[in-house]
Amino acid sequence: MCIICVSKPGVRQPDENTIRTMFYRNPHGAGYMFARDGRVEIRKGFMRLDEYLRAIRKERFTPQDSVVYHFRISTQAGVNPEMTHPFPLSNQPARLRRLDQSCRIGVAHNGVIRLTSDPDNERYSDTAIFIADYLSQILRTRADLRDQRKLNTIYQLAQSKFAIMDGGGYIATVGEFIHERGLLFSNASYRALFLRKPTL
Repeated sequence: MCIICVSKPGVRQPDENTIRTMFYRNPHGAGYMFARDGRVEIRKGFMRLDEYLRAIRKERFTPQDSVVYHFRISTQAGVNPEMTHPFPLSNQPARLRRLDQSCRIGVAHNGVIRLTSDPDNERYSDTAIFIADYLSQILRTRADLRDQRKLNTIYQLAQSKFAIMDGGGYIATVGEFIHERGLLFSNASYRALFLRKPTL
């Protein structure tokens, strides 16, 4: 199912405890994207928490940075670094498999897209297929991220949630997100689970 965490400019970054919780509850790989010098920089394929935390610390993100974090639960194409999110907005499926890259627009997704689900596809997830076949046709320019009609169309087709970032740091969200002290979460799996001890 996955979770997306969005930190828009002027908002704090999630703390390490929140990162740990999201990773452990969505344990099939992680990635993040951020805006720099007019481009979206994608770093993904982190299959271990310590590697992910080390990479984020090296970035030295501040509240001024626009960052989208993603933690995956696989629903198609297995558990592998290539199908972790975010993805570049591209109609070239092979490009979606690259781990570190720079692009005009980056995409993170939470949910299952029935339209593009194919349990026999072991190479590309439903998200990757949707981006290549549909999203890349709907979103052509940065301005499209601010077009609510286009965002509504994306939701109608996918029936799930997206965070879509452009090189200027603008982040469009599709679907309902939880607002928690400035951060946006696509579901509640950022909250730690506390198990009660049975009473005797």
